[in-house]
Amino acid sequence: MVEFAFDIKHLFPQSIIRVQAHSLSPNDAPCRPYPHTNRGQPTRSSCRLSEILNVMGKLSADAQGLRHAVTSAEKLAPDQVVYLMADKAAGHWAITGLLKVGTKDLFVFDQGGCYRRFNKTPAILDFYVHESRQRCGQGKLLFEWMLEKQGWSPQKCSVDRPSNKMLAFMAKHYDLVRTIPQGNNFVLYEGFFDDPIPTSKSASGLQATGSIRNQSQGHFKRQEHEQAQAGHGHANRNTVQNDANSGPFSKDQKTVSGTSLYRRRWNSLTFASMQ
Repeated sequence: MVEFAFDIKHLFPQSIIRVQAHSLSPNDAPCRPYPHTNRGQPTRSSCRLSEILNVMGKLSADAQGLRHAVTSAEKLAPDQVVYLMADKAAGHWAITGLLKVGTKDLFVFDQGGCYRRFNKTPAILDFYVHESRQRCGQGKLLFEWMLEKQGWSPQKCSVDRPSNKMLAFMAKHYDLVRTIPQGNNFVLYEGFFDDPIPTSKSASGLQATGSIRNQSQGHFKRQEHEQAQAGHGHANRNTVQNDANSGPFSKDQKTVSGTSLYRRRWNSLTFASMQ
């Protein structure tokens, strides 16, 4: 657990709180002493929360072997959320965990190797539980709280540069082991693509769809043409036969050039076969 020189009890009406950028204070803004209410100055609470985020972010970076902290009051974006956990097991309130989440616009590979774009992808950005509270259910409690508040499911979450402990956590509590290789720092688990998610089609997908559509249209056009000619086939049977055998598109001709020649030969052979 992480203790601070100030009392954090008033910051935690419950064991887990939700912190966003608007509730923090800029680094260069002096905090007004409580209970003064001078406008333009951040409250003491926002200053305390900013300090907590900075300390916990540094501890998380150290635990993961990172040179720079992922979480700080200054780096917290408006669309990101930090869940802070605290308890009073030692007789007074202390911080025990941090979980930072947000959404990302990602280009990812699915199981088939297709390159796809997903907007507002749920992302786990930083996760840390103090060493004194690990392996006693605190991490699972914090993660489950986040999933409920965000309305997410574990298999739909991308994880930014997960540590070995994070990978073990996901495997132990959610049976998420098999990952889908990506070309970036995010890890996706099998199950991410299970439910249809609206995405823009790839160029190859659009070409394939257009090809199928064109083939279908051509097929129906040939059918309509053949049916129309079938009505006149009896009256013109001799003419069609002579054209097919002695005309410029006879069966003995082996050189055909251009799409229009192919269609004319196709029609002639079709009429001849109807006799």
